Amino acid sequence: MPYPIRRKLGLKRGTVRPRPGAVVWTLGRSGDAPVAALPPLKTQGGVEYLSGGIAPAEAEAMRRAQSQFPLALEFVRKAAEHDTYIIDVAVDIVDRQGNILLAARTDGPRMLVRLPDGEYTVSATYFGHTLERRVRVAGHASARTQFVWEMQL
Repeated sequence: MPYPIRRKLGLKRGTVRPRPGAVVWTLGRSGDAPVAALPPLKTQGGVEYLSGGIAPAEAEAMRRAQSQFPLALEFVRKAAEHDTYIIDVAVDIVDRQGNILLAARTDGPRMLVRLPDGEYTVSATYFGHTLERRVRVAGHASARTQFVWEMQL
């Protein structure tokens, strides 16, 4: 069964193409391996970030690229039947001095962010409900955090 987004957009298997400006990664080891595109790299101030991961191939490409970004965020809504990845989350990243380094909305359930080493407060708002996490970015290790909303919509 095709992925639901393909059905919604009327796409057939094999017709998904990278968006203009997207970084393309190959997954697999053979020359016939499928090509998965990362979402376009965006910049706000001095902060670079990717947001996406709706399609399975794009989600896998983002998981593989995660080691190149010091901060990885994931957004989930708990539901009675099963958890659901969510999009259109307002994300604010603030440094220790109170400076807002990033204020963006997500295009998918994952966000990868390049930040200098330091301690940050990440706020994520979904349908008026804000969750906050303190994260520490240090060295080449990727800090990961998941935001989970336990709410019925």
